Amino acid sequence: MIPDDVSFHDAVIEDIRSEGKNLVFAVEDVVVDDGEEISPGLLTFEDVRQIAVDGKSVPALEMAGDDGEIADLQVMDGPVVRLVVLWTHHDSHEETTHSYRIECRNVRWKRSD
Repeated sequence: MIPDDVSFHDAVIEDIRSEGKNLVFAVEDVVVDDGEEISPGLLTFEDVRQIAVDGKSVPALEMAGDDGEIADLQVMDGPVVRLVVLWTHHDSHEETTHSYRIECRNVRWKRSD
């Protein structure tokens, strides 16, 4: 699970990759201890069962821009993770927002030191 002292609001998704049934986000600028520390790390969704993007089921999740700023992340019972991400395309300066629903066995956070 994700510790209570970790906030992903305004954190940046730098990469998304699949590892078997797991989905792994490489994330920068994660706030720890109420802003005392900023940390990069990996957000792992274990044994992903279903992914929906903007309400539509998809077989896999990919980057929708060069990087994505997490506007909201909620872990609900199941667990079901709900995300809202603002994606940026650096060359065109275009931004798009997508909502995600990820059903999985577990979600965990591991800091990169």
